[in-house]
Parts: sequence; C-alpha cells; structure tokens
Amino acid sequence: MQKVINDFKEAKHIAIAGVSRTTKGKWGNALMNELLKLGYTVYPLNRNAKEIEGKKCYNEIKDLPREVNSLIIATKPEATYQLVKEAKEAGIKRVWIQKGVGKGSATPEAIQFCKENNLDYIYGLCPMMAYGSGAHKFHFWVRKTIGRLPSEMKN
Repeated sequence: MQKVINDFKEAKHIAIAGVSRTTKGKWGNALMNELLKLGYTVYPLNRNAKEIEGKKCYNEIKDLPREVNSLIIATKPEATYQLVKEAKEAGIKRVWIQKGVGKGSATPEAIQFCKENNLDYIYGLCPMMAYGSGAHKFHFWVRKTIGRLPSEMKN
C-alpha cells in the first residue's frame, strides 16, 4: 500500500469523484482544495456539473485527459463499484477509495474488482493523512503509533 501512496503523491494529475456543487462542508471539495494548494492539477468528477469552484468538471471518467492516472473516490459506497470499473476501462492506473467517518466509500465488491483486475488501490486510510497537514498528519501519526493502520502499511 505504501508504494501506491507514493505513486499517488508523485502523480501531478489527480481526478476526484465526489466533488460537490454544494461546497460547504463537503469532503471531496476540501480534498480538491488541499491538493490544489500543494500544486497538483485536480480534475473534479461530477455527473451533474459543468464547473465546480471555478474548475472545469468532468462528467465521465473516460473524458479525463490522458495524463490522469490517479483517481480518488469520495462518493457514497453505492457508486464505488461502477467507478472502479469505469476507471479500469479508461486506463486509470490507481484508485484511492476514501476512508472517512463511518465506512467511507469502500465496498467489498469494489475492492475485489481492483484485486481481480490488477488495479492499484488504497482503502482504509483517508487521503488527507497523506496529503494534508496539521491535524491530518497528527491523526496519521496517532494511528501509526497505536497500530491502527491498514495491515499493508505496517511493513
């Protein structure tokens, strides 16, 4: 998992499924803004928007520019399986299935699809712990210290 996290951090073009038109308090929007501050080129995905927070919005994964190889999924779990299938079909190399309060976006079917189709994936860890600062970095340190990281990260 650490290798995939490193690959995400090295990629400068990242799509985020789950960026919302109603921006206040939305996690996907907060992540998009954090990545923009860090110098990443971010491509918001939302089937119902042409633009979000001044950024062109993509309605379909297949419409993303070729240089996008990384997708963060921050949607309701019901959408995740279809998104990983579309990501694979579009040539996306890696997906990060968001883990937040509750179960996040991951589903057993989506994880199984990634495994069976050799799609690099991360789940069980919030992307803000890798990209964010302050409280997010502290939260990562706490989880690491008390042994609550996904098993793939304990190596």
